Amino acid sequence: MEPQLPNGAWAVLLPRPGRLPKVGQVVVAEHPGHLGFEMVKRVSAVSASRGLVWLAGDNREHSSDSEEFGPVRRQLVVGPVVAVVRPGRPHLVRIDPSRLW
Repeated sequence: MEPQLPNGAWAVLLPRPGRLPKVGQVVVAEHPGHLGFEMVKRVSAVSASRGLVWLAGDNREHSSDSEEFGPVRRQLVVGPVVAVVRPGRPHLVRIDPSRLW
């Protein structure tokens, strides 16, 4: 998720399992092929009728996303990232609250 979430940064999320996120949000989701492995991705599309979410990494060349594993069920989306704690910097970087669902 670089540059939004550099290596070593911590993502603070608001757990909302089972709810559909909005396109453009940065979310934490469980990888559909590796249950128990959580990833941080940007929502690229949502199908409310089918309960599916397409995820994309910001670093397209070095990212595993829906182009590789397909859409994920909304139950695998844990919640939106609401803040980022960057390494070596003692402050939070807030995510735009209008991006929350």
